[in-house]
Amino acid sequence: MSSPPELPDLRDTFGAIYIGVLFAAFFQGILTVQAYIYYESFPYDPWFLKTLVAVVWTLDLIHLGVIGSIPWNFLVVHWGNPSIFLKKSVELCVHIILVAAPTLICQGFFLHRLWRFSKKNWTLIGTLTLGSVTVFILDFYLTVNTLSSEDPNAYQHDTAEIVSMFSIGAITDLVIALALVWYLQRGATGFDSTNFVVTRIIQYTVATGLCSSLLAVACVIANVVKPQSFVFMALHFSLGRMYTNALLATLNSRRNLRLALGTKENLNTTVSTSAPVFFVSNQGTTATAATEEYSLEGTRGGKMA
Repeated sequence: MSSPPELPDLRDTFGAIYIGVLFAAFFQGILTVQAYIYYESFPYDPWFLKTLVAVVWTLDLIHLGVIGSIPWNFLVVHWGNPSIFLKKSVELCVHIILVAAPTLICQGFFLHRLWRFSKKNWTLIGTLTLGSVTVFILDFYLTVNTLSSEDPNAYQHDTAEIVSMFSIGAITDLVIALALVWYLQRGATGFDSTNFVVTRIIQYTVATGLCSSLLAVACVIANVVKPQSFVFMALHFSLGRMYTNALLATLNSRRNLRLALGTKENLNTTVSTSAPVFFVSNQGTTATAATEEYSLEGTRGGKMA
């Protein structure tokens, strides 16, 4: 009597995928809470901001459904059938572009902020935009290449493209964060309340920028150290949610910063022409509340419920 075929070691492949899906679901939960807080706190934000939040949340939800089907199909539906591991996962290929799309959208949002802070520094913004678009093109290439190949390990032949994708993305995120910090620091004044808010915004910026950069670096290391495993893919599952959570954290931080200054309602806003900050007057007291972009001056985005 012949023995049943031996199952391969799945710890570094579909075991990693399973853990990656769990973390992605966790960050999706955080994103959902942040989206709820946003719509509750800023009902008067312009339609394009509300649409932006809805789009990135929906893309991440679709992505979660796609990657969630991978362990279900391979570990549940086809349990005990080792031949299934010789076939490629279409969902694993498609997930790449589903991460790339919200990533590009969120980077565009932060680049727009930087464009305003830098007083339309086209050289800086153009260079960073080129980096973001390059990463998206590499994502698109990897998606098409893996879909067109019958080899389930086709990604192993694209190590250079994968390393370039994560490296360029990490550098772009880091430069965006550092540039925002530099321009925010320039907007500091002698007011204690001003410096307090600028410091808080810098902390938000550094934290959100470092999260995506560090995760991208971790993906590079995982791919180089264990190129035959799915560890880097499992880490990549949550990369897009680093950007979307950073976007929502940025929008929602306006509430916390204003509550900290006691300027929740009826703010009279005046834009400074010499620095990327704006000033608010509340019962005759002048203090810097936040940067212009955090107030979304000119878009009615500063009004809270």
